[in-house]
Amino acid sequence: MKRHHRKIQLFLGLTLFLLSAAFALDVPPLQAPVTDRANLFSKSELQELNTYLYAIHEKSDVQVAVLTVPSLEGDSIEDYSIRVAEAWQIGKKGKDSGVIVVIAAAERKVRIEVGYGLEDTLTDAKTNKIIRSVIVPAFEKNEYGRGTLEAVKSIAAVVLHDENIAGSSKEEGVEDDNPLPILIVLILVFLFGSRFMPGGWFWPLFLLSSTRRGGFSGSFGGSSGGSGRGGGFSGGGGKFGGGGSSGSW
Repeated sequence: MKRHHRKIQLFLGLTLFLLSAAFALDVPPLQAPVTDRANLFSKSELQELNTYLYAIHEKSDVQVAVLTVPSLEGDSIEDYSIRVAEAWQIGKKGKDSGVIVVIAAAERKVRIEVGYGLEDTLTDAKTNKIIRSVIVPAFEKNEYGRGTLEAVKSIAAVVLHDENIAGSSKEEGVEDDNPLPILIVLILVFLFGSRFMPGGWFWPLFLLSSTRRGGFSGSFGGSSGGSGRGGGFSGGGGKFGGGGSSGSW
């Protein structure tokens, strides 16, 4: 009798598992850095995001992808996000250098899923800060394209160790540059450099132009106006373990 009950329990459990799997929200195929199923971005915003994320991938081992869905259809954003990560395998194999931003429109929820290899750099605290200080304020104004672009720039600033490519909202631990010391140096250079340095005004002007150049940011200068690509983007075999943060707006 007990065996009979156990068989029934196992059968019911397996049936429920198969039903939940059958009706679970599907994971779309990965064809580009941005998959906008919820239609949150304009054509120009989608192009700008794709171009920027292609550039990150081409210039580093890091892959960042964005997925928007109309609804989670009863799933939690954490469960769905990890399913997306397992299916897409964003990031280089062995380095697990992938990040996925999942946005659920109906539930007004967002999650940043972080690959194993970036968890020590892009910590839960930092992803939470990016969500609260960058994504949420923009999304509350329905500025989804701007908020997402600034978020991926903030993510890139952390994982690539270059704050110059961050969005207008700084991520945690990055302080705004103080221009006063640079201004003082430039004044001194202009006052005395042309008189005592060989080359006259050449060196003061050269130093001035040098301070205006971005390091890594210069490499991404074309991201805002370049044309996005239609395909050729796939995961590199990266693994995820549930690191990251979730939030709502």
